[in-house]
Amino acid sequence: MSEDLRQTLGRIIESGYQLSVDGFEYLRAMEAEERRELVGRVLQLAGSSSLGLNVLDRAFIEKVGEERPMDPLRPKVFTGKGFRSPLASQYEKDLQVLDKNDAEPAADLDGFIDYFRSRYRKLETILRRRIDVRDAVSIGSTLKMPPRSKVKVIGLVTNKRSSGSRLFVELEDDEDSITAMGSNDEVVRRGLSLLVDQVICVDALKIKQDLLVVNDFIWPDIPSRPPNRSKDPLCGVFLADVHIGSDHFRRELFTRFIRWMNRDVGPPAARDLAGRVKYLVVAGDLVDGIGVYPDQMEELEIKDVRKQYEAAYLMLSELPDYVEVIVIPGNHDAVRKSLPQPPIAGEYAEAFQGDERFHLLDNPSRIQMSGVEAFVCHGKALDEILASIPGMDFHKPLDGVELLLRCRHVAPTYGASTPIAPEKEDRLVVSSVPDIFQMGHIHVHGTSKYKGTTLIASGSWQGQTPFQKKVDLEPTVGVAPIVDLQTHQVIEYDFKMLG
Repeated sequence: MSEDLRQTLGRIIESGYQLSVDGFEYLRAMEAEERRELVGRVLQLAGSSSLGLNVLDRAFIEKVGEERPMDPLRPKVFTGKGFRSPLASQYEKDLQVLDKNDAEPAADLDGFIDYFRSRYRKLETILRRRIDVRDAVSIGSTLKMPPRSKVKVIGLVTNKRSSGSRLFVELEDDEDSITAMGSNDEVVRRGLSLLVDQVICVDALKIKQDLLVVNDFIWPDIPSRPPNRSKDPLCGVFLADVHIGSDHFRRELFTRFIRWMNRDVGPPAARDLAGRVKYLVVAGDLVDGIGVYPDQMEELEIKDVRKQYEAAYLMLSELPDYVEVIVIPGNHDAVRKSLPQPPIAGEYAEAFQGDERFHLLDNPSRIQMSGVEAFVCHGKALDEILASIPGMDFHKPLDGVELLLRCRHVAPTYGASTPIAPEKEDRLVVSSVPDIFQMGHIHVHGTSKYKGTTLIASGSWQGQTPFQKKVDLEPTVGVAPIVDLQTHQVIEYDFKMLG
């Protein structure tokens, strides 16, 4: 890369913009003088534009290149745009908490049975909404059918094992159990991503009394559909894993984020975007907590969990007063570790009490922001999924996020590394189709679209810890995904670059 091109890229980044791959290739092919002149005009137009640009792509750069440069003697028109009140302040909050159900503990044997019956019933209902599952029958009815019968059956996966090139999946419902065998390479590949204790439908051929040969595994999944859209031009920011109190907390980046929310940093387009943010979601691990792992005290800047929450409130209270802040707990927060987790208790987060901007909710939570539904979960179950499912790893947590959405359950496997509290109702089922599905926990950022739903794996505001270094995991630090609730465009700001 030439020195001139390197300086050009630095100029773009210092101005608060990012350059797309096709934009880079377009600029690289130019002569240095022509490139410098064009980039100057591109940055000038982007900074004065109301388009809310943050990524400069080839289409925009070409458009600027085709326009005649402004006559330097022509008087500039000052619109006063930078001094108007933020757009989000002009709209009332429209925030609803959906599925607000109190916990009903079920600690005895009957309680465990009630818990799994609740899961089975909810997910069976979701499966039967699919056209290709409406003719499914019970396992008991399947057992009574003659060999060579074609059948669809719904069951909960109690075991999964491989033998040579075959995959055996044990299924059960309220009354009976049966074994489904996959022998086709594609069926086996799909079956390897099944999770113990998830509910599926099997399209199969019965060959013996209690043995099926699988044609296909049918997941609860979500249908393809357009997402709900806000009627107002508002945005939401989806963060996680701030870890205030940790020695590795990147205070300077989070402070820069707070300043951006107040429109104090960034080019004009970035400040305009900040003014459209009405909702901020923190999906767990707001603080680093106490006693979460061995020798944690040696890595803490603040060694009292109450003071960690006080520090968190002092920072978040600097947000504009029109922004609604939703906070759910994670495995580092001062709540029980078993899912579902209750809201962070007032005895720890006392500073948040009485401030109506802050909404301390359960993990997981289903919320609606200006007509857009979001399912927000910290994502602890990603640990075992990314470690055990073939083809997945911790550098690509979005694969695990998508799999859990297809399961319609955020922690299917009981008794794994994610503790689950048995209750009479399984509140970890994704009962409706969300427009936004967010998880954190892994500290690696990513976003994608899946059948109309925006998937978000939120990064972290904590630098690489000794444990992450040991397992060779490089966290994504200081990146904020901003979702336009009208268009569902995701804008990703890297606060290491936005000055």
